Amino acid sequence: MASSSSFFGVTECNLLCVGGLVAGLALAAVAFKRYQKYKDDQRRQTYPKDTVVLHQIGRGKYIPSISPFPLKLETYLRMAKIPYINEHAHTMSSKGKTPWMTYNGEDVDDSQMCIDFLNKKLGVDMNKHLSLEQKSIGHAFRILVEDHLYWTGVLQRWVYDKGAHVPEASGGRVTPFQARMISRKIGPQAYMQGLGRHTQEEVMCILRKDVEALSCFLGQKKFLFGDDPCEYDCSIFGLLAQALWSMPGSPHEVMAKKEFPNLKDYVYRVRETFWPDWNECILEPEQGGTRGKKEK
Repeated sequence: MASSSSFFGVTECNLLCVGGLVAGLALAAVAFKRYQKYKDDQRRQTYPKDTVVLHQIGRGKYIPSISPFPLKLETYLRMAKIPYINEHAHTMSSKGKTPWMTYNGEDVDDSQMCIDFLNKKLGVDMNKHLSLEQKSIGHAFRILVEDHLYWTGVLQRWVYDKGAHVPEASGGRVTPFQARMISRKIGPQAYMQGLGRHTQEEVMCILRKDVEALSCFLGQKKFLFGDDPCEYDCSIFGLLAQALWSMPGSPHEVMAKKEFPNLKDYVYRVRETFWPDWNECILEPEQGGTRGKKEK
């Protein structure tokens, strides 16, 4: 008969060892978490007062960010002339999103929530010259860009192209292996969002209608509503800039550059107005390559 100290070959000694290992790992995890919090608290003490600390992933090869939302938020900060510094890291917000920001010790998630927070906190209103009707139209275009057109880009970049261009666009920050892993996760997310349930051909038809609507409304205006920029321009610029500088050979790039060239011209106007230091904010300045140069 088996000894009472053994159960299916597992001795009390083995159980104690396993229990000790689990406890040790748990204590190590708690200690590491506390250390991370200590380092975070130390870093936060260096943040300047009344200055936005913009947390975002690192710079791209041809564009300041290969994600439209950090580019949107940073453009807004420049447009509103709000002092800010960048903290480039892969640290996500409490909601698991990027970008996010810290302002005088307070963390705010999501690019639009950051803008709304600063508008209220600092009394900023980049839309004050717009009528209520224009604000309604601007809001509708922001939603079209961020919650509809954006997902056509996600599908193109991660599902149809399987992240093949991301390692170069990110300047090597994303490895080919990481791109493949991310690609596998994006498909189910796009399916749950809804657009991923359509065929690629159907998604391209949706893309064309979105881009055509934006191009038609913009026409030859300098900015979305005329000669003066507004908050909604930040969202549109953040998304369209991806087509020009981080999605080579995609239908998004072809449409923006060839089929609806007023969108390309619009992106360059916003860049020239609010990003005079563009070359200093990308990993490969335009003099070293051709992708950033404006086609004639």
